[in-house]
Amino acid sequence: MPSILNIATSGLLAYQKALSTTGHNIANVNTEGYSRQIVGLEARAPTADSGGFVGAGVQTSTIQRVYDNFLGEELRVNISAEKHFQSFSTMSARLEDLLAETDRGLSSQFENFFTALQDVSNNPSAIPERQVLIGEANALALQFRQLDDAMDALNAQVNDQLQGMILEINSIAKSLAQINNDIDAARASAAGQPPNDLLDQRDVLLARLSEYTGLVTTFQDDGAVNVLVGSGQILVVGNQYQQLSLSTGDFDPLSTNINVNVTGGTSVPITDSITGGAMYGLLRFREEVLVPARRELGLLAVGLAETFNDQHKLGLDVTGAVGGDFFNAIPPTVANNFKNVGNASVTASLVDASSLSATDYKMLFDGATWFLTNQKTGAVTSAANGSFDVDGLEIRVASGSASAGDWFLIRPNYRAASAFTVAITEPGKVAAAMPVVASAPIANAGTAQISGLTNSSVTNIPLATDITLRFYDVLPGSGVSGFQVFGGPGGEIAYNPATESAGKTIALAGYGDLTFTVSGVPQDGDDLILSNNTNGSGDNRNALALAELQRKGTLIGGTASYQETFNGTIGSIGIQVRQAEASLATQTALRDQAEQSLNSIAGVNLDEEAANLLKYQQAYQASAQVVVAANQMFQTLLDAFR
Repeated sequence: MPSILNIATSGLLAYQKALSTTGHNIANVNTEGYSRQIVGLEARAPTADSGGFVGAGVQTSTIQRVYDNFLGEELRVNISAEKHFQSFSTMSARLEDLLAETDRGLSSQFENFFTALQDVSNNPSAIPERQVLIGEANALALQFRQLDDAMDALNAQVNDQLQGMILEINSIAKSLAQINNDIDAARASAAGQPPNDLLDQRDVLLARLSEYTGLVTTFQDDGAVNVLVGSGQILVVGNQYQQLSLSTGDFDPLSTNINVNVTGGTSVPITDSITGGAMYGLLRFREEVLVPARRELGLLAVGLAETFNDQHKLGLDVTGAVGGDFFNAIPPTVANNFKNVGNASVTASLVDASSLSATDYKMLFDGATWFLTNQKTGAVTSAANGSFDVDGLEIRVASGSASAGDWFLIRPNYRAASAFTVAITEPGKVAAAMPVVASAPIANAGTAQISGLTNSSVTNIPLATDITLRFYDVLPGSGVSGFQVFGGPGGEIAYNPATESAGKTIALAGYGDLTFTVSGVPQDGDDLILSNNTNGSGDNRNALALAELQRKGTLIGGTASYQETFNGTIGSIGIQVRQAEASLATQTALRDQAEQSLNSIAGVNLDEEAANLLKYQQAYQASAQVVVAANQMFQTLLDAFR
């Protein structure tokens, strides 16, 4: 009789646990990260009898959660990838909107500036048009600086978000270490049974951690998890954890680095080895979008200042003086690594703005030779004395001596837009005229004339004397028709009116490097005269040459105009944004799919739990009836002995 009661009691206890577990599942149907739990039932060891083995009832072997570690890892990987593309595309889109603004953006300000320049060329003697030009130039310079400030603000946002993420990661790492400790203690107190709710909390923390960075997890036999980040740096091992921190960059204090603080007070940099998560998206945005955009904006600022100044200095202002700088020049910057041991000093100067590239250069001394690396292309050149002429730059070791391992960063255009300013302040200083004019005396009998007169330098300008080209049917020195040059370089220039009257281009080296076209049919003894311009206020030829720079290929090896250079920057960012948005859509779909796959196994199904509830309730009631039957049998036996 007692065996029947024990069997009934075992059923009551077992199905009570089953009902409690089912109720626990139902109660946590909306709990984040909860995995449904099931009760493992097994028969108790039977008792041997002469008639065979008599069953001893049921017992619970374990209560375990229904979870797939492979699907859980796949979900974390997809969460990490989704957050990566989400942060990358969000920040990149902000930069694209900033640069592509049409109403008050840089493109519209370029148009305003060159429109004002065209107005000066239309009325070169008017002071108001010149004042407007200077005003639009200052507005253009302000737009450059404001764009760089806005990019600086985006960089600050990146740093702030990274700092916030590091605080979250450190908090999660601490919680994971505590959970590991709690899991170990719970297993020990429950004879090795799995603490399911703690395991769920552990996996929720891992999923949250994967939102910020890619991670590698290894699970111990006791249920604790070890977490590695970066290139294998330990974040959590058992109940021990390490923290992340930010530090300033080697050259740019605004470019922060991420480190793992290890025992002993040292830190290991992991910036370059982080893959995945929102943190990786921010780092990618900074290095692949923001920094290149600032370099390209700086290249445009430097290139505009240099090429515009070059042309402006070929002209004359209203007083007849040779033009000066219109914009202030922006020299390259050189930063030395703070860990350098030697005292070498490196200088860099701009020689040719049209050859400038939107990149930085790392200059390293290995103890015997200097190596210069283009940070964009990876191209490396070497020089024993540290002298390099590359991409329009002249780089020299100016003084001191370097030690092996010393290195410098040459930045010809990074943040150059922040230094873009206007040099000219007086309207009369705008050099709209050219220094030399051409004329044909009225006494000439022929139709020869000079057109398209330009100068590409101011060597020997102003002219000491007029340069006269006198035509001879037969030149004394060569016996052919042409011009003899009096003044300037002298010499003879062959010219055949029968075949060249439509126009022949002539260059006079050394005297402003003058270039002009002679056309028409001169008569013997006719003169063409080149003389100093004495009416700079009414001449617009240099203003026209300056206006042509708007669409002339002056940058990137002479292949792109100012506007094309800027449009190229916007276009490249737009491509990256579209690619990131497409990748984000793909990763979001993959993340949803992985989440659905895991939930199909681990998620609570209320219909299924309702069926289990009914099943276990009926089993519990049946076990209770066995108790009633056992009690009746026991009472019958007692009554037999009364």
